[in-house]
Amino acid sequence: MIAPPAVSSLPRRMVFLSGMIDGLELAEAAAWRQRASADLTQAGFDCYDPTRVMRARPGEYRAAPLEVFTNDRWHLARADVMLVNLDLPPTLETRHAPFFTIGEMFLAHQAGLPVIVFGQAFRGRAGYEAIVTRNFDDIADALRYIIDHYGPAPG
Repeated sequence: MIAPPAVSSLPRRMVFLSGMIDGLELAEAAAWRQRASADLTQAGFDCYDPTRVMRARPGEYRAAPLEVFTNDRWHLARADVMLVNLDLPPTLETRHAPFFTIGEMFLAHQAGLPVIVFGQAFRGRAGYEAIVTRNFDDIADALRYIIDHYGPAPG
């Protein structure tokens, strides 16, 4: 009988990158995700970035709402942690509210995932406080927290 190959390292943890896309230029929606992906990948994580498909085919690809939500659920089922960008303007017209982001946060909480947020929007609101594991003012502190608390054990 042939023995299976030895596993030399633990599987990498997956971070779901959630944040506003609708109403933003693709470059703006992708910039923070690319920074987070670079830092997290270097620390031993994999990342799900929903803008990657749009960046691969700029101007060609636009997902239908049901496709977005179906993809969200599929990727959340494979994620270990959620990082959410809620660095939004202090005043936001309701028609520009990040509906998918809020939905993703509730789905992640329901699935038992840690929901780590940076930005000030919705702080103090009961629904927010009930589902957010930890919040930070900026992305650097949120990334450090994820790396320190959910990253691979040293050495």
